[in-house]
Formats: sequence, C-alpha cells, structure tokens
Amino acid sequence: MKTGYLIGIIVVMLIIVIGGYFLFQSKSAPETTNTGNIVSSGNNVKINNFVFSPATLTIKVGDSVTWTNNDNTQHTVTSDTGSELASSTLAKGQTYSHIFNTAGTYDYHCSIHTSMKAKIIVE
Repeated sequence: MKTGYLIGIIVVMLIIVIGGYFLFQSKSAPETTNTGNIVSSGNNVKINNFVFSPATLTIKVGDSVTWTNNDNTQHTVTSDTGSELASSTLAKGQTYSHIFNTAGTYDYHCSIHTSMKAKIIVE
C-alpha cells in the first residue's frame, strides 16, 4: 500500500513540474532591446518552401538575426562572399543566429539549394 501511495505522490509531482515548465515557456518575457552588447529581438528570417522570408531585411549595427528552418528538408545560411554567415546544416525546426557588428550588405544563400538567395542590410 505504501508503494502505491509513493507512486501517486511522484506522479503528482511530475505533473506539477511538467505543467510548470510549459506554463513558464508560454509566459516568458520576450528578449529586450539593446543596451551595450545585448541585442534586440524581432529580426527573424523564416525558411519556408525553399525561400528566405523576408528576402531583404534591414537592421541596425549590433542587432541579431535568427533564421528558422520550417521546411522538411535541410538548408544552410551561407555568405555569398567571405565567412560572416556560416550555419551548420539546419534540419526542420532548427535555428541559426548571428550578431551583425559592422554596417554593410550581407548577401547569402543556401549552400544546398543555391537558388535560395537573400540579404541583410546593416545600417
């Protein structure tokens, strides 16, 4: 009888912990805007249907950009010239983030599907 009681307590505790985790995840505050080296949020590029969207994104120096692969196939984020952008291969649901510390235009593509092209403009 004591074993059943202990198992019941453990199950209830697991439910509370797991429920709290999901509650915290859905209520967590968004990342705040930059002061010093903390970067602003909201600069997102979606990879969907073999397209980077938006195809052109304008940001400020010090901002970060996060790419999210929503396709069922793998993609990369790779600089056209230089090595500023060099993600690993991103499977569905994976992300790649980069902080842009220098003004300029950064053209990039998917190294697997080279017709996928886009650019980041840093002011």
